[in-house]
Amino acid sequence: MHPENYPIEYIDWKVHFFGRDFFVTPDVLIPRLETEILVKRARQILQQKWNQPTIVVDIGCGSGIIGTSVADLADEVIFLDISPAALAVSEQNFRSHFPEKQAQFIVSDLLTSLPAIPWDSQILLLTNLPYIKADDWIHMSADTVHEPRIALFGWELTGFEMYERVFAQIAELELTHFQLLCEFGFDQREIAESVLKKYPQWQSSFFADYTGIERFGEIII
Repeated sequence: MHPENYPIEYIDWKVHFFGRDFFVTPDVLIPRLETEILVKRARQILQQKWNQPTIVVDIGCGSGIIGTSVADLADEVIFLDISPAALAVSEQNFRSHFPEKQAQFIVSDLLTSLPAIPWDSQILLLTNLPYIKADDWIHMSADTVHEPRIALFGWELTGFEMYERVFAQIAELELTHFQLLCEFGFDQREIAESVLKKYPQWQSSFFADYTGIERFGEIII
């Protein structure tokens, strides 16, 4: 017997996303439809004829649906997550769709354990980090209570703090050929723009979800 509002995806152990079925457990966030917009933009970048990325890094990968959904267009995918349980789900999903594809699955606090990458590699960083302000349940659906807190809540003040951390890590790594796509909260566009002003060497822009809200960021260097 499952508790009230228990997600059907956890009962069935699967979710449909971007044309594929993925395995999910209560250790990972249930993918949302809006994240397909990020995947579509990532695929456009990977198919461009100039500065084509060859390595994809899925930061805070969870179930691995983002990295797996673009893997056919990349030479290698690196999956990073702080949760070993989530990383195991990610690996199962990737191997079920791309059993022969090169990939790495690394327990990592954001980019802390990113392996060495050749300096001249074109890198595409993809991420949908936790961005909800801590315990801000008022804007969340009833079934969300059954999803892992670590995949939902970003930090205490704005919820955008994890993105601030990953931006700082990117700057410290001094990556020279990268693009970043990220998804954040419906009310965080101005916060994102303010934080990105700290990195004037980066080119940043925003694009919208299905309702016209700009909640995706794109950064190029």
